[in-house]
Amino acid sequence: MANAEKKQKGNFKQLNFCRHEFCIYFGVYIAYLMYGVYTLLQLRGVLQQNSGFSRDPYNYELDIFNDYLRRNWHWYLFHAIATTVARLFLTASTMSIVFACLSVPSLLSIFPLKMLSYLLAMLIIFYLVAYIGSKKIIWLVTALWVAVMNILAFYIKSPFEEEQTIFYMLSVILFWTLLRCCSFAHFFLGHKHKEKTFWEPITLTHFLGYTLYFPTLANGPFLDYKRYIVMPDVEKQPTGPYRKLSHFGYELLRVLFWWLCLELGMRYLFVHYIAMVPNMAKLVKSPFGRHAIGYFLGQFFFLTYLVKYGLGIAFARYDGMQPPRKPQCIGHIHYYSNMWKHFDEGLYEFLFDYIYHPLVQAGYTKFVSTVLTFAFIFMWHGCQTDILIWTVMNFLCLITEKCLKCAVCSEFYKGWFEKKLGQQLSQRFNAIIFSQLFIVAAFSNVFFIGSTEMGVSLMINAYGNGFINYLALSFCCYCFFQCSELISINQNDEGIGKKNESYTVKNITKID
Repeated sequence: MANAEKKQKGNFKQLNFCRHEFCIYFGVYIAYLMYGVYTLLQLRGVLQQNSGFSRDPYNYELDIFNDYLRRNWHWYLFHAIATTVARLFLTASTMSIVFACLSVPSLLSIFPLKMLSYLLAMLIIFYLVAYIGSKKIIWLVTALWVAVMNILAFYIKSPFEEEQTIFYMLSVILFWTLLRCCSFAHFFLGHKHKEKTFWEPITLTHFLGYTLYFPTLANGPFLDYKRYIVMPDVEKQPTGPYRKLSHFGYELLRVLFWWLCLELGMRYLFVHYIAMVPNMAKLVKSPFGRHAIGYFLGQFFFLTYLVKYGLGIAFARYDGMQPPRKPQCIGHIHYYSNMWKHFDEGLYEFLFDYIYHPLVQAGYTKFVSTVLTFAFIFMWHGCQTDILIWTVMNFLCLITEKCLKCAVCSEFYKGWFEKKLGQQLSQRFNAIIFSQLFIVAAFSNVFFIGSTEMGVSLMINAYGNGFINYLALSFCCYCFFQCSELISINQNDEGIGKKNESYTVKNITKID
């Protein structure tokens, strides 16, 4: 207890604030959450009557995930049983045979052959591209497939009119599989013994087991090939498998708990319905209260992906891989750059390792590399108006944040501004500036999660409803920033914020 208290004092000291000041910040944070929940709960009856549903009907991500799980829960169960038994007889390098043998029949039972022809074509083409081993060809084929999948999403709907949900799931699987195929191809780009090993059955089963790994096939997260092939051999100790099984059960219970919390929230807070029918936002009389719509849209989005990614991560860990971490709560993220790093760690690794960093190494400026990275983000998520607005706003916010951080870290700022104001006032000033930037970044998420109309509506509500309304919003965001700063310091002290680098190529299981 004494050590914990000492550690806590050290954290407060690091921010140069007294304990009472942080009590105010956390008090405002909690009060705002309670006010937002109360405001939205008041509308429950009206929104239920207008929508005709007892539960928010417009969280498409969650509803499609629920439908997919309802149709395929037995495949998850069969995967867990089959891999548990197979590990008793097979080594890590041959487990991909089991993954591939499980994935193929599951796909055949879910999708018609006509739909699966797209997936089969992608796998064949990328396997050949990986053998050729040219970066230009890899990215040319990737760009062509992104274009094909966006065209499919826009135009090829009539053949699957009666099975729109299944067609949507296929398109999601294609987009995720594209990243996995690209990762596999990049790995073999520098493989020394490719000529000898590439056409061996073990390499093909690795490719199929990785690209079609069932637990992350449709719901993510993205698992880099370097993370996939670190699977160690099963421990020979009798207690090893049982400990692993108990941890797997614990992870699944956590996913179940958050799924129940999410479903409970969907029955009381109709924020997705409000976002899709923006006129409903007018039912919230207070302009300040309308900000809660955007906040809880973000929180429900976070919980949805915590459940979706959490399920895939639990299975991947149980199968001996080292998947990326689960999404970090958006309420703990105060710099928007951290949203990209910690919300979807797998996708961030792909963007950094295969697009941004190679471009910088090739001589492109960081600005141009960032532009090209966001261009890929826009095309991969789907070429739509709301995605374009979200991408552009993200890009501008990240560039602005980078410039502000450079200014704050400059010798002029430290030597003049901090000396004049002192560390406490300069920290408060930094919080004011960066919290203003985060307000704009948060609105960009409303365009992505909700709708273009809702995003525009909330921006007008924030900037066009008088100084008092904006001052109240700014003060709350300032308090959120200071709370998140303290939480981030605690996470760094405990080592939570450090990137897991144990999946490096040096540690990978050899397949040749």
